[in-house]
Amino acid sequence: MQDPGPGEWLLRAAGDDRDRPALITEGGALGYAELYRRLGHLTARVEAATRGSSGPFAVLTRRTERIARALYWALYSGRPLLPLDPDRRGISELMADCTIDQVFVDPELEPELPGGGERLPADWLDRADGDAIAPPRSSREQAVCLYTATSGTRSARPRAAMLTGANLAAAVEASRSRIPLGPGDRWLACLPLFHIGGLSILLRCLRAGACVVLHEGFDVARVWAALTDNEITQISLVPAMLSRLLDQSDDSPPPERLRVALVGGGPLSNSLARRAHRAGWPLCATYGLTEAASQVATHCGLSDFWQADDMGPALPGTRLEIVDEQGLPAPGVGRIRICGPTVMTGYANPAGAKGMGLHDGGFVSADLGFLDRQGHLRLLGRADDLLVSGGETIHPAEVEQRLMACPGVEDVGVSARADPIWGDLLVALVVGNISPDRIHAWARQHLGPRLRPRELVLVEALPRNALGKLDRRALARMVPV
Repeated sequence: MQDPGPGEWLLRAAGDDRDRPALITEGGALGYAELYRRLGHLTARVEAATRGSSGPFAVLTRRTERIARALYWALYSGRPLLPLDPDRRGISELMADCTIDQVFVDPELEPELPGGGERLPADWLDRADGDAIAPPRSSREQAVCLYTATSGTRSARPRAAMLTGANLAAAVEASRSRIPLGPGDRWLACLPLFHIGGLSILLRCLRAGACVVLHEGFDVARVWAALTDNEITQISLVPAMLSRLLDQSDDSPPPERLRVALVGGGPLSNSLARRAHRAGWPLCATYGLTEAASQVATHCGLSDFWQADDMGPALPGTRLEIVDEQGLPAPGVGRIRICGPTVMTGYANPAGAKGMGLHDGGFVSADLGFLDRQGHLRLLGRADDLLVSGGETIHPAEVEQRLMACPGVEDVGVSARADPIWGDLLVALVVGNISPDRIHAWARQHLGPRLRPRELVLVEALPRNALGKLDRRALARMVPV
C-alpha cells in the first residue's frame, strides 16, 4: 500500500490522537485535531468571501506562525503556496512566474506587493471563527504543492522551484531514514519559513505526528531556554546560530533529550564542529538545496576527526554525480548533479511547463565537490564564487574554513580585488579581537602560499542572509579599492 502524501498527513495526524500537539508558539499549544478544524473554517471563509480561486496563493508576512499556518492550509485546500520574503527583491517576478491568484498579506507590507492578485488579510490565518467548515481538497501527488524561492544571492533573477506532493513526501521519507522522528518528538524551528530548510521541519513533523516548537526568529537566550525547558529532541541551525548557543551556554552540554542538531545553510568549520562535539552536541552536518526539497546528503555522529567538507553519503533514493559545465561526467572535482524523486519538477514559469532548469531529469547545482572512496560528498564551494589568483584557482570557502581555525577569528569572508599582478588579489574580511599582523603570522605557518590572503580587513560584521549564508556581492563591495 502506497504511503499517503502530504495532503493526507493532516487527516491522519488529527485522527490518531486528537490532543497531540502539532504546533507550540508564544501563544500556546495547538493540537492536530484543533488545527484540522481551524483549516476547515479558513477554507470556508476564503471560499465565501472571495471569488473561490483554486489556483496558487502567496503569503507575505513577518509573522513566522502565519507562514506555518499557510503551509498547513495549502495541504488542506490543495492549493500551491508561495511564501514570500518581505526583505527580498524580485517579488513581482516570483508572483508572475507562479501565477499567483491571491495573497495573504500584513497591512504594513501591502505597499510592497505588485499589481494583480486578490489581497486577503494575513490575520485570517490566525482565526478560527464561524460555523461553516469546508472539507479538505488535497491535490494529486504529482501536482505542484509548494513554490519555494531559491536562497542564492548571486543570481540576477529570483527563481522559485516547483515542488510536488511526491517531491515533498520523498524528501521527508529520505530524511527520516537518517534522522528518526516519531510522535513524541519536538523539533525546534527557528529558521525562516520562506526557505525550504524551515518549511521542511513542518513537513517532517506532520508526517511523523511530531510537534514543531516554532520561534519567531532566532533569539539565542530564548532558544537555549527552550532547549532546557521544552523537551526538544531535534533542532535545525546554521553555523552562526550554533556558535552563539555555545557562547550562551558557556560550552555546557545540551539536555540529554536533544538527539539531533542539524547544521546546514553554510560551511561548518572544523573548529566550531570540534567545539560543539566536545561540549556534547549531537551534530549532523547537512547539504541541501531548494531544488531538491532540502536535504541531499547528511553526516551524523561528527567526531574530532571530521573534516569540514564531508557532508556524508547521499540520502536514500538520491543519486549524486560529478559533472562538468556541460553536464557531462567529470573525474575528480566538478559540479554536483542531483537525481531522484526529491528533485523539483522545474523552475516556476507562467506556462507551468515542466523541466525548466533540469538536465535529463536531474539538477546540476552551482556547488562544487567530489565523491570520496566511501561515497561521501565532499563540498568545496560554489562554481560562481571561484577566484583566480596568480594563475591558481581558489575556492573562497576553503580559505574561510582554514582561517576559522586561527585563534581570535570569530568570522571571516574571503573576496578579492582586481590586481595587475595577481589577477584576483585575495582579501580576507575578519571579525574578531585580533590584529592583522597576528593573522598574517598564523597564515604563514598554517596555509600554503596560494591560500594566503594578501590583505586583511577587520570588520564589525559580515553580510549574511536570513540563513546565515555569506552575501558575496555585498562582501565584494566591502573590499577596499
